[in-house]
Amino acid sequence: MNDNIIPYVPIAPRVQATNEKSRLLCEQLFLLIDSVTSSQILFNHQTDKGFLSISPDQINDLIEELSKTDRSFKKIDINLLNSSLKDLIYPKFNGEHTLISPIWNNTEVRVWQFQLNQIANGVNMELLDKDAELNLDMALSALRVWRNSLETGSENRDVIYKRNDLIYKLMDLEQRLQIVQQELEE
Repeated sequence: MNDNIIPYVPIAPRVQATNEKSRLLCEQLFLLIDSVTSSQILFNHQTDKGFLSISPDQINDLIEELSKTDRSFKKIDINLLNSSLKDLIYPKFNGEHTLISPIWNNTEVRVWQFQLNQIANGVNMELLDKDAELNLDMALSALRVWRNSLETGSENRDVIYKRNDLIYKLMDLEQRLQIVQQELEE
């Protein structure tokens, strides 16, 4: 399995700004970025994890390229967009920078830099499935939910459980209770 592949999560639906006008304008930019990413066009001038750097001079060129197949993209007023970036909450706008671009033959390029959330690959997270108290709580809550569902299910003909649903739920409960039992024996 290739651990270097990180699934792309679209940014546009998560754009936040201090006012609606700026949010809509910035959302257009990130709709473009989402589309460019899915089209596999290289545009990010900074490959550090968690950063996105796009040249403002490149934005309308990217729109022109995408509009060959998707007419929904219209040119963006870069000056108006630039004034809206100060209102951006997410992704965080880090300002305008000049850097050496690996995708433009290591030439100097002016970019707008954004800080994105990043997935913590390679970081060992604490395993919560070994916690006896948590597993007991999860098992009890699952039993309560299933009991209530089965009680109301007899009255409601739309609620149908297959035998496999119950088998898998019981296997899950058994596994959780085994963890609790091991903790109690230690």
